Formats: sequence, C-alpha cells, structure tokens
Amino acid sequence: MSTVTKSWRVPPEASSQTVRDFLQKRAGFSRQLIKRVKAAGSISVNHQPASLKLKVESEAVVTVYFPEEVRGERMTPEEGALIIRYEDEDVIVIDKPSSVPVVPSSHHEGSSIATRLLHHYEKQGLSNTVHIVTRLDRETSGLMLAAKHAYSHRLLTLEKSRLDRFYTALVKGKLKEKEGVIETPIARKPGSIVERTTCEDGKPSRTLYKVLESYAQHTLVRLKLETGRTHQIRVHMASIGHPLVGDTLYGETEDLPWSGQALHCHELAFAHPWTGEHMSFTSGIPEEWNRYVRTAEY
Repeated sequence: MSTVTKSWRVPPEASSQTVRDFLQKRAGFSRQLIKRVKAAGSISVNHQPASLKLKVESEAVVTVYFPEEVRGERMTPEEGALIIRYEDEDVIVIDKPSSVPVVPSSHHEGSSIATRLLHHYEKQGLSNTVHIVTRLDRETSGLMLAAKHAYSHRLLTLEKSRLDRFYTALVKGKLKEKEGVIETPIARKPGSIVERTTCEDGKPSRTLYKVLESYAQHTLVRLKLETGRTHQIRVHMASIGHPLVGDTLYGETEDLPWSGQALHCHELAFAHPWTGEHMSFTSGIPEEWNRYVRTAEY
C-alpha cells in the first residue's frame, strides 16, 4: 500500500526556522499531525533524514512521508457505485444519490459512500482512510467533497471560508420574500439524538435563500450554506414555516415518488488544498424532481 508524500522548498523568510516551526507555521500542520508523522512517518531535508529540531535554510527541500492511516472499526471496504466528478491525490468530489448514507452507523451498517471509497482506494493501492469535508444527510443528494488524506483534510479545514455549497430544495407553501437570510441558532433537540431545533443558545447558523420558481403549493428554492450545522437547511426552512417536501422529521407529511426530503447540493466550489486552484462543480437536480416539479402546478 502506498502512502502520501509532500515536499516544500523553504522560502527566504522561513530561513533558520526549525522543521517543526516550518511545518506548523508555513505548511499548516497541526500538533497532532506532527505527532503522527514523528511516531510512524518520517521527514527529510534535502533528501537526508531530519529531526523536528533541525533548522532549515532558504531553498532547502523539506519532505514529509506520512504514515499509513488507521481506519475505524466500521470502515470495511465494500464494492459499490460511485459517481466521481473529480479526483487527484488530495481530494475527491462525489455526486451522491439519495438514500445512500455517507458513513456507516449503528442505525445503518450496510454500504455507504465511505465504505465504497475505501474499496476505490484499495483498487488504487492506497492505505488512506476516509475524510469527509462536506457531509450530506442520507436522503440528500448531490455534490460532496472528501479529502484523500489527513493533511489535505487539515488544509481544507483551515480554509473553510473558501468553500461554498449551494443547494436546491422543494419546500412547502409560497415564500413571502423572494430572497432572505435565516440566522437562527441551531442545537440538538432535547431528548433526541437525531433531531435538531432552533433555539437562542444554539450554535450560530446562517442560511441564504432565493426563490427560483413558485407553484400553487410548493416553491423551488436555491440556498447557500454559510455555516455547516447538522440538518441546517431542513431546520431553518421548517423554522419559517416552509419544511422541505418529504421531510417527515421536520413536520412534512406529503408522500413523494422517492424517499427522503427534496434537497440536492447542486454546486460545490473550493480552493484546492495543495495547489490553491479554484475548483467548481455543478450537478443537475435528480430526474424524479423534474416530473414532480412539472406536476406541482395545481
């Protein structure tokens, strides 16, 4: 199994820093990641083994050989379909169908995006585990981003402000305003391990919405997440009296010709964690929506 290797050339302004300081201050390493590299990986400077205390000079080449990653108990590779929109050694963009969970859990131990990714990695000879960056609910479809190794995940976490997600949702009723912002804090609902609710002492949450099309009893809405709380769009839309069609957890009772709520991540944009390149991907709403939207004008 191959592992990840990354190299940096020391700029003049970083001259005389220790390897440890260079990795933390210039390369974005966390202390925990440095500990893992020290324990099971290795570091070289100008192709010679080096300690974290070694001082580096301008133009020196620092290389980190990351250790093999440890997979969780439920993370067993399973063959299954993956719609891969983009992949390189650092990131992978998936177009997820509804009804497929992102990770296995005590409630669903069958096939998931994560276990399918592990099978995909093993075919490539990679020892990587799965690092989800933008997670989707089981019944939500669309684009999602995963880091292919711990260092890439760390960089994407540092650059959260440079990651944008846009969703399309079909909600109940007609919205009075054509666009708006919902900023009600969100917290776990007392007595439930799954459901969330809006409350004053919850975590800050911000969702932007814009009406795309209005029907007699439904509205097609475009949404942008500016925070990433669990069930954020579902909770926020229900809180203003417009739950997602099919979202029985948050007050909707209407049956759909597909399972789950009508929510789709149609656009994902981010700065590549290694190259800094702006990456942008789009995904059309599921075909079953087209039938439902066309027949929703009643």
